[in-house]
Amino acid sequence: MGFDDEVDAARKRFEAEIQEDETESFDALGALKALLPKIESKIKSRRLTFSLSEDDEDDTSILVVHSPSEEELGYVFAEDGEYIFESSLADYFDDFVDEDADRFVDRLYETLRADLPKYEVETERDDD
Repeated sequence: MGFDDEVDAARKRFEAEIQEDETESFDALGALKALLPKIESKIKSRRLTFSLSEDDEDDTSILVVHSPSEEELGYVFAEDGEYIFESSLADYFDDFVDEDADRFVDRLYETLRADLPKYEVETERDDD
């Protein structure tokens, strides 16, 4: 096999990989639907609820709501093979990203467990 034959063979493999990547798009809605039961199983709490928000396909997320105050603490969305937790309450909850669903759920558990006490104490004091 000569140089050009080797380049042609490599090119065909590369083109096949690109075509395969294009046909295997990430199903964000499916990923979130699979993630929600994992979150609910790991984080069983009277303080928090998790629900799938399906405004439209592009903005689907899992809402993390503090039950007593009914305040949205953050949301989980999926994009490009990653799970992302974002919170509008940056003083309390850190945003993070992870590609692995189980590791993501563990990190969400740890983030909420560590930061929820401060949120509850400070928001209750503000209500007084």
